[in-house]
Amino acid sequence: MSGWDITPKQLEAINQSQLADSNKAELQKLGGIEGLARKLGTSLDQGLRDDKADLVKRGRALGVNHMPEPDPKSWLQLFFESFEDATLIILIVSAVISLAVGFYDDPSKGWIEGAAILAAVLIVAVVTATNDYSKEQQFRQLNRVKDNINVKVIRNGVQIELSTHDLLCGDVVVLEAGDKIPADGVYIFGTDAVSNEASLTGEPEDVVKGLLSEGGDPFLLSGCQLTAGACKILVTAVGPASQWGRIKAHLATEQQDTPLQEKLDSLAQTIGYIGMFFAVLTFIATMWQWYIDKGEEDDLVEQLLDAFILSVTIVVVAVPEGLPLAVTIALAYSTKKMLKDNNLIRVLAACETMGNATNICSDKTGTLTENRMSVVDGYFAGKNLGEAKSATGLDPSVWDKLSEGISCNSTAVLSEEESGWKVVGNKTEGALLLFLQDRGIDYLQLRKERFEQAPAQRLFPFNSDRKRMSVIIQR
Repeated sequence: MSGWDITPKQLEAINQSQLADSNKAELQKLGGIEGLARKLGTSLDQGLRDDKADLVKRGRALGVNHMPEPDPKSWLQLFFESFEDATLIILIVSAVISLAVGFYDDPSKGWIEGAAILAAVLIVAVVTATNDYSKEQQFRQLNRVKDNINVKVIRNGVQIELSTHDLLCGDVVVLEAGDKIPADGVYIFGTDAVSNEASLTGEPEDVVKGLLSEGGDPFLLSGCQLTAGACKILVTAVGPASQWGRIKAHLATEQQDTPLQEKLDSLAQTIGYIGMFFAVLTFIATMWQWYIDKGEEDDLVEQLLDAFILSVTIVVVAVPEGLPLAVTIALAYSTKKMLKDNNLIRVLAACETMGNATNICSDKTGTLTENRMSVVDGYFAGKNLGEAKSATGLDPSVWDKLSEGISCNSTAVLSEEESGWKVVGNKTEGALLLFLQDRGIDYLQLRKERFEQAPAQRLFPFNSDRKRMSVIIQR
């Protein structure tokens, strides 16, 4: 299906915060789940059509699944903001005074010292603005990828992996226990689905989800986690329109300094105060020396200027205002370089935390190994895997039942890529499907014939208590 006949306002009416009864009533007005799917121009079985032009239009009309970024500051804005630094203000004042006195005393060469100070201030402002601009660009790049994870989506009737940023209203998302819900949606199919909504509602109890037609709670909220069961949801709100997005918009804050940066800022401020103290002492000592030497009154202005410039020089040299900036730049460049090595640093403070680590406890799976599971041994109908590698090793009826059980008791799929088969879904289920695939058994055909086209009476998802998955099918 393509096209849609629903407005963002209508979608908002079925997605009001903590108004479940009102949301259900509005959903009923739209014709229930089936009516909502028709208005969204999607299919509950096939999902959205993978039509690029249609998807772009849909995103513009109904929203995209990422928060809008604040407008970045231009280089010119950062350049002018750099002049708000107290040290640069002192330097500019001293440069202006030096220029005025220099032109008065020696119009031909008196301006050189003041001009040199202004040139130095200009260079510092340019370097600061350039570094700040580069740092902001790097932080924006980091923010684009830190919340970007892949989810299982059905499009054109095929289950694929898609970035959460590419989700649209009308998509059908497949969720399993442990998955974080990527967008607000309505429950359309599943078994024993339970969601923890404490992050949004504050309620510690998990919420059981079910079909609207059966009186269940069909609304799943983004930012929450599916703690048990499995289900498919129809996406109804993404990005800023989702309940999590609305909260996030109110909580948006600027990038915070890391503990080390805060300590360095405090250190720089303390050193600055000490520098100003000695600068004042130097000014007093210089003027006192001039007074003892009985300087002429005509030289008073020049002496005051020289003493002032000397004091300012002490302040400029003493204050390490570049130290916090240097650390910030180093951290930003480090995170970018580590990202190239597939190490994503989501929070800058993590760099400091890991710097203080004395012991590292590493997870083996996916870190020290390839995160790919495979069937290496088994015992089927009195024979071990070594004897059952070919279909002749087991009775055909045993292979048939085994293949049927593996195909129907899994929600994972295999996606063929250049590097080989990629498992989309549970890794253990994927290993069992590869076990069938290597023996020339089409699990998709089996799943379609024995499960999808037959009325399933009951599906029991895998959980840690039962330690198995099972399905009851009417023959």
